[in-house]
Amino acid sequence: MDYSIVIKKIIGVFILSLMYISLFGQHQIKGIVLDDNDEPLIGATVNLHLTDISTLTDIEGKFILNVASLPVVLSISYGGPESRLFNITESKKEITFRLFENIQISTIISEAVITDYRLRHSASYSSLSPTEITSQNRVSIIPTMNTAPGIHIHSGALNTNRITIRGIGNRSPFSTAKIRAYLNDIPLTSGVGETTLEDIDMDMLEKIKIVKGPNVSNYGSGLGGSIILDTKQEEKSYASSHFEMGSYQYYRSSNQLHLLSEKSKTLAHYSRSASDGYRENNEYLRNNFSIINQFDYEENKELHFLLNYIQLKSFIPSSLNEEDYLNDPTSAAFTWNKVKGFEDYDKLQLGISHHLGWKDWINKTSIFGTFYQSYESRPFNILQENSRTLGGRTTFNYNFETFKSASFLTLGFEYFNERYDWATFKTLDGILGEHLSDNLEHRQYINCFAEVDWEFIPDFTIETGINFNATRYELFDYFFLDSLDVSGQYKFKPIISPRLGINYFWNEKNISFFTNISHGYNPPSLEETLNPDGTKNPDIQPEKGWNYEIGSRGNILDKNLSYIVSLYYLDVKDLLVAKRISEDQFQSTNAGSTAHLGLEFELKYNFIIQKNNLIRPFLNYHYTHHTFKTFIDGEDDFSGNELTGSPPHKINAGLFFQTKFQLYGNAMYQYVDAMPMRDDNSIYSDAYQVSDFKIGYNPTFRNKWNLDFYFGIRNIFNEKYASQILINAGSFGGNAPRYYYPGLPRNYFGGIGLKYIW
Repeated sequence: MDYSIVIKKIIGVFILSLMYISLFGQHQIKGIVLDDNDEPLIGATVNLHLTDISTLTDIEGKFILNVASLPVVLSISYGGPESRLFNITESKKEITFRLFENIQISTIISEAVITDYRLRHSASYSSLSPTEITSQNRVSIIPTMNTAPGIHIHSGALNTNRITIRGIGNRSPFSTAKIRAYLNDIPLTSGVGETTLEDIDMDMLEKIKIVKGPNVSNYGSGLGGSIILDTKQEEKSYASSHFEMGSYQYYRSSNQLHLLSEKSKTLAHYSRSASDGYRENNEYLRNNFSIINQFDYEENKELHFLLNYIQLKSFIPSSLNEEDYLNDPTSAAFTWNKVKGFEDYDKLQLGISHHLGWKDWINKTSIFGTFYQSYESRPFNILQENSRTLGGRTTFNYNFETFKSASFLTLGFEYFNERYDWATFKTLDGILGEHLSDNLEHRQYINCFAEVDWEFIPDFTIETGINFNATRYELFDYFFLDSLDVSGQYKFKPIISPRLGINYFWNEKNISFFTNISHGYNPPSLEETLNPDGTKNPDIQPEKGWNYEIGSRGNILDKNLSYIVSLYYLDVKDLLVAKRISEDQFQSTNAGSTAHLGLEFELKYNFIIQKNNLIRPFLNYHYTHHTFKTFIDGEDDFSGNELTGSPPHKINAGLFFQTKFQLYGNAMYQYVDAMPMRDDNSIYSDAYQVSDFKIGYNPTFRNKWNLDFYFGIRNIFNEKYASQILINAGSFGGNAPRYYYPGLPRNYFGGIGLKYIW
């Protein structure tokens, strides 16, 4: 099937539908958020309670939020996870919200009724704001996510990244695995657990939330955790255009149109990113087109639409051996350069979601689909892929009161079905040759989940959850020129993953203490269930493990300093290990177990110097002691060794600043410790330090026109480092193993943007 024709037709239908929907409108809530001294709070989060609709206060502490009807409940937070609920019963010209007064339950402040509420979480997570998302660059969210504690991302190129959370996922050779991701509740993870986030455009995102470990039952209980991406929910109509350029012939253009009416808001977004790359065979070109719409067609009834189209062509320089990495880092691997290896794909993600509220219940039901078509030229063969994903998801949230505080019940179900066609061909120096294989895979899973957050006594909350997963694969082998038929079915026993957390909120000090125990799993991919000769491996089982965590979070020093500290231990059994037996063949087995012990902390401080001058320094650190408890590979016993690909120490520090003169910027520092590159711990990478800087000017004229002009430097001190390592790299044909992807030397970027608001 030619997916390009299907994609064009679907885009056309969506555009016409959304143009019609945008003619309708909704109600507005206008407000200003102040502190104890009646100073405006810049960047406070205003959220429509129990929904994904949110906005941030501007430099004057003001915000506008559209709602379908009144009354509604707003949740407002600043500088930390705790928040308060405000019950809005009628429209006013502007409502004043004082966030940090010592407010008693049901005390009337201005036009708002305040209810004391704490946003409780009995687990560690990181949340990135719009300012943090675009702090380093606008072409990829990967560098920004790499600044969160507990996370390390191996980044070999713009299209080659491996995200690891607390050591989970670092055994995947070239991609992100064992970590689930969602965009507006649409799964970005394939049926075999692989996730691609580097092609998501940053300008369409409002927030990134990273949950570490199997601590969210409603997102699959993956051992590594979950990454939740939320798209923009802005409350003004505007048109904007943005252009950025930098070293290595990099450029990026981005254009947006946001239309707001009484019952609807629609964002249309298009961007184009390109670079010649630092290395040989490193050219990159990506086009993104998105439409996001919310339509409130009746009271407490909403329709949400998402269309996200990605077209990418990226050449692949691959990894280098030590000699080339040290002496010729701009070169590409010889075999990849010889065939000019590349990947070229089109991806269309679609989602339709219906939100319904009645009394104390909220239901969100989504139908989603992903269509993917790819051609990849490699030294050893050419791979063609076609994937079609269809599925649905529904959640029911019930809000009830215990001890005059909010408690919640969540019930839900998710179904995922992927049809994956793939074939390989001989390569004649990059030219398509004869067939080598022809396969069709059906990948299916269901998740059923339930969560209860219950305040059983004042200031103590119990969070319980359970996830039920059933996964099955079916393979059809349509290549008949050999005598081997690998067709067959493979399904795993259903997995039940419970979770229990306790959170204590110390109301007088605005501090909470939490602890949790949770179970998680990672099913093997279909390819991991097969031996290299294509026969089925009946002994392969999912990875399973228990996560134990204790920590604290809060706001201290007049609530200007927010902190999160967490100590965790993750015990993983039936570890899936891929052993490379040739350049393009791996053999998987459940080789043993691993122990993941770690400490994480994060600090953020708000200096408000006079009015509208803000400096926000931050510091986070994580220590990891990840080891093989038992790991026997043939005659080799690696038990007790350090886990490959995990740096024992990692530090991120820096500051964001913003002045009343519309100057803004940031300075960033990262330290990554040496880490083992082989299971026998015979070779380690070098530790490295990287520093970045950015400064900009962002004035507004006549309350309509906004100009954004900035300049930045990455890797200021020109550090030589490996931004990605290939663990257990093989050596074939007498060649040295290729462990290293060189990081970028000192490089520069700058941009200018213009936005008109009406």
